[in-house]
Amino acid sequence: MLYTGIFIFCLVTGTNYVDAGSPRIVIVGAGASGIAAASKLLQNGFEDVLILEAEDRIGGRVHTVKFDEYSVDLGAQWIHGEEGNVVYQLAAPLNITDHSDPFYYEMFTSSGELIDPTITKNISDFYFQLMESKNSLKNCNGSVGECYEIKLKEYFALFPELNETMQEQLLWYLDQMQMSFDAADSWYDLSPEEDAYMTCPGDNAINWKERGYSIILDILMKKFPNPEEELPVLNKTILKAEVTKVDYSNQDGIVKITTLDNKEYVADHVIMTPSLGVLKAQYETIFTPRLPESKIRNIKGLGFGNADKIILAFNDTWYNNRGMKSKMFSLLWNETERKELDANIKTKWLPHVLGIAIVEHKPRLLLLWISGRGARLMDDLTDDEVLNQTIDILQHFLGKKYNVTRPIAMIRSKWHQNKHFRGTYSYRSIETQRTNSSAKQLAEPIITMDKPVILFAGEATNEHHFSTVHGAIGSGWREAERLMNLYSKNITK
Repeated sequence: MLYTGIFIFCLVTGTNYVDAGSPRIVIVGAGASGIAAASKLLQNGFEDVLILEAEDRIGGRVHTVKFDEYSVDLGAQWIHGEEGNVVYQLAAPLNITDHSDPFYYEMFTSSGELIDPTITKNISDFYFQLMESKNSLKNCNGSVGECYEIKLKEYFALFPELNETMQEQLLWYLDQMQMSFDAADSWYDLSPEEDAYMTCPGDNAINWKERGYSIILDILMKKFPNPEEELPVLNKTILKAEVTKVDYSNQDGIVKITTLDNKEYVADHVIMTPSLGVLKAQYETIFTPRLPESKIRNIKGLGFGNADKIILAFNDTWYNNRGMKSKMFSLLWNETERKELDANIKTKWLPHVLGIAIVEHKPRLLLLWISGRGARLMDDLTDDEVLNQTIDILQHFLGKKYNVTRPIAMIRSKWHQNKHFRGTYSYRSIETQRTNSSAKQLAEPIITMDKPVILFAGEATNEHHFSTVHGAIGSGWREAERLMNLYSKNITK
């Protein structure tokens, strides 16, 4: 809370740290962390700030688009928590968010049978208690999956109606559920490292009403709610400017940045905010000289995974005749079916469809969440293939209980396929633990002539709030403040 309070105080007070002759600062990436860093620097007197963004839009993994009559999020969607969450603290006073109701789960087998709702609720509650308890992974000597399975099987024994087949289906489902939070391929990939991710207390599924998550960018840039106060962030952003080289070999501490169209920029400081997926793919080619081995170890050691969404629009609301606000259809794939689907490259992704949810304040939409490996596999299919197979899922699981109608439109994300992201968010893997990698080490700047010339921001560099937008924003503010502190000291000398 103190950390967050300091950042918000600095953002609000607008203390000027430098005069008109600002150091030259280039920010690579106009995602949440890049926009946060630029906004904070500009508000505090740093004028020579430039953002280079590879995409044709700002936002990064915050990506709100128009679909049917609604604004929908292909990336980040919910605000995860209240206390200590900078997104919530910025948005809450503006009356643009809405709290969730407790999720109502209906769990269906692949034969279309509805599981007893009492069992569904008990298992869901127990699983979330495992996730939230600090003691659930205490003394765990294996992966998260191995340790959770022991506890879950002990709990399943309390329900005689859960035979071995049903237990196996539930374990697969809960594995995919865990991957919706951690984006790995399997919970067997996850490190049980304690106190890594810290949950912000409060509602962890706060929505944006009729808007989408991109409104947070307008809030950061002060474009909302008072447009006359807007900071010149967009005027200092160059789109379609993919950075291909960051040369920090100059002993004077001047960095040269080259983009794909062979344009060159010079800077005293570069704040790197690309996704960890991009760093993993390009750290050997982008940086001159080669990054320090300690930095490479952390880039390679931290996990970075995938998640995707399919959003369907309908003419009716056959799936929500009770007008519920938060509802999820959970899908139990049986082992035989999973093996059959896995044998076909076109259908491998299907068993990784975790569930189907209604979308708050957008009643004619359904959202399918695809976890981990399935998201990566789905990216390679055509829209027609995905749509037809999605319709089959709806009929297969829900057709016995509901009068399933054909969707009138579909939109989906493709985060792994996009070379400017190569996935969605970071996690802590067994390899992370083995190599002693950490966000804190990844965030350490590269120093030349006693000044930080290459700084690192983005969700993967946030020690306790990785994988989140509030973590990304906090990291951008952190690096902006690093430079503010540097020049504040220089001014006072």
